[in-house]
Amino acid sequence: MLKFLLLILVIAAVWYGFRYVNRPKPPVAPPAPPPQVKPPPAQAEDLAACPVCGAYVGAGTAKSCGRADCPYPPAQN
Repeated sequence: MLKFLLLILVIAAVWYGFRYVNRPKPPVAPPAPPPQVKPPPAQAEDLAACPVCGAYVGAGTAKSCGRADCPYPPAQN
């Protein structure tokens, strides 16, 4: 009877040993995405209409439209 119990214990140990070795691996979590870098906010500039030709130009950086009677300073090259 003792040999029979020992045989059952050996078979159970081998069975559980194989189950432990061949167990499914836990899923690996994907790496975290890199943090999103927000671009700096766009700088807005007010526009002003040229009183001569009606073209809209930047109010602070207005350049001459090329007409002789344009009130804005000529463009510097």
